[in-house]
Formats: sequence, C-alpha cells, structure tokens
Amino acid sequence: MIADAKAGAFAASTHCKRVRTMTESDHDGVRGAGAARPDRRRLILGAFGLTAAPWVSILDSKPAAAHHGWPGFDTSRLIYLAGAVSSEGTWGNPHSLFDVALAAPLPSSTPKLTVPPQLHDADDIRRVTNALSYSGPHKQLQIVIAPPAWSGRWGLGRALKIGEQFQAVGYINRTDDRLFRPVVFWYGDDAVPVNQLLGNSLPA
Repeated sequence: MIADAKAGAFAASTHCKRVRTMTESDHDGVRGAGAARPDRRRLILGAFGLTAAPWVSILDSKPAAAHHGWPGFDTSRLIYLAGAVSSEGTWGNPHSLFDVALAAPLPSSTPKLTVPPQLHDADDIRRVTNALSYSGPHKQLQIVIAPPAWSGRWGLGRALKIGEQFQAVGYINRTDDRLFRPVVFWYGDDAVPVNQLLGNSLPA
C-alpha cells in the first residue's frame, strides 16, 4: 500500500508539471524555432518601455487601450521595406515578433499598394504612399506587430510562414535600429493590406 501511495503521488506530481507547462506555453502564444530569445525579448519590451504582464492585463480588460508604445520609435520618418519572412517568430501578447530578410535592391519609395480602409486621412495616406525605402546597414530586421487579437481584426488571422512575402511602412526604433514597427503592412503574393493603427491615424 505504501508503494501504491508513492506511485500515486509521483503520478499526480508529474501531471501537475505537465499542466503547468502547457498553461505557460499557451499563455506565451505560438512559438517557433525562430522565436526571440528571452533576453532579446526583454530588450525589445524595454525598447517599448513595456513589461509583458501589464500589457496582457490591459489586453484582457480594455481592448481599446491595448496597442500603444509609439514613443520608442522615430515617428519623424516613415520607412518602406520589403522582403520575406525568415523566422517562425513569436505570435502572442503583448506583441508578435518575427524576422524579415530584406529584398535587394528595394525600390526608391513605396510602390503602388492598396491602403487599408482604416487609414482614411488624406495626409496620412500621402505620407504612407510616399515613404522612402529602408537604406540602413542591416539585411534583416525584426518586425513587431499588434497581437493576434488586433491583427486578426485587421486582416491577419494567422502566423506568417517562413518565405512568405512581406512589405511594410513604419518606423525604426530609436535605441535598436534592428527593430521595425509597421503602421501598415502587406503580406503574401497578393499583398493583403493590414492596418496597425489603433486610432486609425499616424502618430503625431
């Protein structure tokens, strides 16, 4: 009976560990081999001036306030980039992250692309469609987009696949010039447009 009790306790302990592992995995979102390492993810969140827990709480309780953080980026200059998704990335809260290998050469400015209907201010549309192409030193950038709850509403209801075409207009981070955050992006061979502006207007 003692042996049976010990076996039962071991099984219960193992089950609890499995449940805890699955819960943590589900909470963190979909992670692939190319997901940001924990230290890199902390640096990225630091560049936003954010920590993960408050953002998850905000997203759960107040969706309309969930996607801010533009002050960490140089909003004085919109930049266009194009390339192919090069990592499976991290898809979840507070933001989704993945890498894009940049195409070369890039056009001088944003090509003719469909602007998402959420972006309706004429001056904002002009700024997006006239954004100059990325000319920085990196051949690959890490892209930060809104979490699935928001990107799904705006036209991207799944994780992007490695090799999938990606174009975007957005901003480079002020302290980490490898980090790019779109105000709008286009994915796939059909260049499906996806808004990334919660208030439907560019940051001031």
